[in-house]
Amino acid sequence: MNIIKVFRAIAIALPLWGLGGSSFAQSDDFGMDFNLGVEKKIRPGMSFGIEGEARTQDNTRKIERWTVGGVFDMRLYQNASKSFNLKASVGWKYMWRYNLPEVNMKYETVKDGNGNMVNAYSKGYNDKDGYWRNSHRTSVSLSSSYKPNKRWSFGLKETFQFTHSNKKSTTVKKYRLIDEDDPDSGMNPNPTVDEKVYAKKDRSVLRSKLTAQYNIRHCPVNPYASVDYGCGLNYTANKWKFTAGTDINLSKQHKLDVFYRYQTENDDDDPNGHLLGIGYNIKF
Repeated sequence: MNIIKVFRAIAIALPLWGLGGSSFAQSDDFGMDFNLGVEKKIRPGMSFGIEGEARTQDNTRKIERWTVGGVFDMRLYQNASKSFNLKASVGWKYMWRYNLPEVNMKYETVKDGNGNMVNAYSKGYNDKDGYWRNSHRTSVSLSSSYKPNKRWSFGLKETFQFTHSNKKSTTVKKYRLIDEDDPDSGMNPNPTVDEKVYAKKDRSVLRSKLTAQYNIRHCPVNPYASVDYGCGLNYTANKWKFTAGTDINLSKQHKLDVFYRYQTENDDDDPNGHLLGIGYNIKF
């Protein structure tokens, strides 16, 4: 098996792995990601870029986020053959994120004299409205790239990521039985209305991303695959992103990025599931 077949196998296996996982994780979502980036070269080895992003959720029925931000890159080292580069980056972005409405069932348990549960019934439910919550994120990165030949390139990126989410509140309607001790009393049509307050929060994550890319001879298509792992520093979190896609060189200044991603994490920052993305990048 030659090296091109190996890369193709990786690119095909990642989406299949994600699709296979969806049969076990019924809560997996599907969304689309659209982004536009503009990068300006300041001098050799130094550039500044701005980016806008829109992402959907709930099987693409609703917007998940709007994002706008910028990043400054500076090359720290390059060897004589230009096969190895070391770069530092500082970025900042502002995000408007939409949290979907939720309905949570509430249950009442009945126990015997020994404390064993003998029955359980629904005593009602909480109906929480959807809400927008704003946040901003600062990132500091150190990345390296290595090109052993004209066709292959490999990259490793380490990123410290700090996210501040603003305080936000939403409305919760609490529907309960007319008589909470009588399961047959019927649901009260007049709910109790409360306010759910989300305090501001700060979260720090250390991310590691490994990427492999192949340049097809005499072709503008450059397929790649990457694995990204994030570990919470001031809270417990494990975040995984598996991506397979391709860069399409439209010209020296214009590039299209098309990718598939499966992401999973054990916190509530991003929906778990599948993502199809399209990006357009301009360099000048």
